[in-house]
Amino acid sequence: MKLVWLGHSAFHIELAGKSILVDPFFAGNSKYPAQYEDSLKSVDVIALTHGHRDHIGDTARLAKKYGSVVAAQPEICTYLGKSGVEKFQQMNIGGTVKIDGLSISMVNAEHSSSIVEGGQIIPLGDPAGLVFRDGTNSIYHAGDTGLFSDMKLIERLYSPKIGLIPMGDRFTMGPESAAIACNEFLELDYIVPIHWGTFGLLTGDPDVFAGLVKRGKVLRPEPGKPIDFK
Repeated sequence: MKLVWLGHSAFHIELAGKSILVDPFFAGNSKYPAQYEDSLKSVDVIALTHGHRDHIGDTARLAKKYGSVVAAQPEICTYLGKSGVEKFQQMNIGGTVKIDGLSISMVNAEHSSSIVEGGQIIPLGDPAGLVFRDGTNSIYHAGDTGLFSDMKLIERLYSPKIGLIPMGDRFTMGPESAAIACNEFLELDYIVPIHWGTFGLLTGDPDVFAGLVKRGKVLRPEPGKPIDFK
């Protein structure tokens, strides 16, 4: 398994022999490691949590470049299809898709999901989190979300040990509520704070968050560097 934070909520995951991008927001992402894309020999799957521009990001361009399968809500797949993306695994909350040995499950998130074009708001389905599994590892990308107690069900159903948890505040959980998620609802071994510091409005401090977390190890990876879980 390989896990690389690419700034904001974007990740590159290698799991079950697949190269996966999650929420690949590259252009406009102040924490994106320049030229990381040059190191990508292949991208088998692009998985999306919801339809905001800072999460759909460069999906259309990358999917066409690499011939990737996009795993996302039907509304997002239809929207991206108009940009020439051809390969999809449509899914929705509560469902799981399997791509060879890779399992992707879509779970609840408390947020919104739309895109604005020509002054018009285009709804893009419900927001979600994603759980990636290969039979050994279970990685929970919470997407953009507020705190909700049914995170207990995500723990019960999928037993994630790695959590990619938003804590930048204003649009998602802040440090205090994200810490409650980790301390009371999830039983994570490793926690990566995400969706912070990219824009001035995201004021949540990962150091404050780390100080509040009482179970699980909070990691502060450098964008573009593989995360060491030792």
